[in-house]
Amino acid sequence: MTQAEHWYKSYEHPIPATPDKIWQAFTDTSSWKHWNPGVKSIALEGAFQAGTWFSMALPDGEMIRSRLIDVAAEQHFTDETLIGETRVRVEHRIEASGQCQLVYAIRTQGPDAQALGEGISADFPDVMAGLAHYLAEQKA
Repeated sequence: MTQAEHWYKSYEHPIPATPDKIWQAFTDTSSWKHWNPGVKSIALEGAFQAGTWFSMALPDGEMIRSRLIDVAAEQHFTDETLIGETRVRVEHRIEASGQCQLVYAIRTQGPDAQALGEGISADFPDVMAGLAHYLAEQKA
């Protein structure tokens, strides 16, 4: 593949919550619609662990089928989706040194790598801010 067929970007957001609270929000996929405006619903086909498939309904009715490919409790999870011939991997990482830092990193590979990567990740800053707000409300 050529360089143009690969694309990567990461986003960071401070989050005033403990890794276990962030992880609870990640693994409670029924809550995603409350903090991620790009999710209408999630149907997880098993435990929140590597190898498990899930289907995500988007607000416009489109369905996306993805697989968890790497899961480490209270640290990170990575999901993978195939869109046409382009592979999309999104890592959701919790960095805990002092205040927690949330990192979303996207890596795309295929003929539409840059366009898909930019489109999919455009709302990542809003999604991470939404999660921070959701967790702050849970404390109240």
